[in-house]
Amino acid sequence: MAYCIKCGVKLGDSEKKCPLCQTVVYHPDLKPVENAETPYPTEHYEAMKKTSIRFKLTIATMIILIPTVLTVICDYSVNSAVIWSDIVVSSICFLYCLIFIPLFVQKKDPVLYFAIDYAALLLFEWYLAFTLNGNWFWKFSLPLTTSIALIIVAAMLIKRFTRASNLIITAVIFFLSAADCIFVEYLINNAFRERIFLIWSYYPLITFIIVGVILILCDKNQKLKDKLAKKFFI
Repeated sequence: MAYCIKCGVKLGDSEKKCPLCQTVVYHPDLKPVENAETPYPTEHYEAMKKTSIRFKLTIATMIILIPTVLTVICDYSVNSAVIWSDIVVSSICFLYCLIFIPLFVQKKDPVLYFAIDYAALLLFEWYLAFTLNGNWFWKFSLPLTTSIALIIVAAMLIKRFTRASNLIITAVIFFLSAADCIFVEYLINNAFRERIFLIWSYYPLITFIIVGVILILCDKNQKLKDKLAKKFFI
């Protein structure tokens, strides 16, 4: 019978990872036995895991909720109306969707997290524009956020449905970002400066393309790829 070197829990002969801390089990004198009986009930461990996730989510929600309520109370007590606290509350709600939901949702689905974050960000931007009486959401914020989201979606699709390496995927991101630079300057000119011609976007465009080409060349060199993998885990 073995014990985890990190947390000390009793391990079965078939265990390859500690069921509590996920530390890799290694013993030079013992080989893992397939289909051996575990010294603990699996159902009990899964129930504890679900309970722990719910507890952490409850604590995180309370930590977020308390300063949110205090902010609204402070704003109303000073101004006898909600003047600025709504922006703080909307910011906190966006951060909650961005940070805490991916941490505590049991089903690890990056596509679902991205969809939630994208919707939360658009709603936050729209509320800011509505509150500040700005007309920049439809002309600037919505198309800019959507263009960035499309770049991320393209990278996710390439990662999921192709065998492209991380260097190639990163190169594609740089190429798409290069094109997006032109689009960003156009949006700025159209929404705020009322002009069409481009001035600065050529510089990041050329830079991103050069970086993308370098990444592709690095991907073609196996020795260089091995060195990068060892140094940067890519």
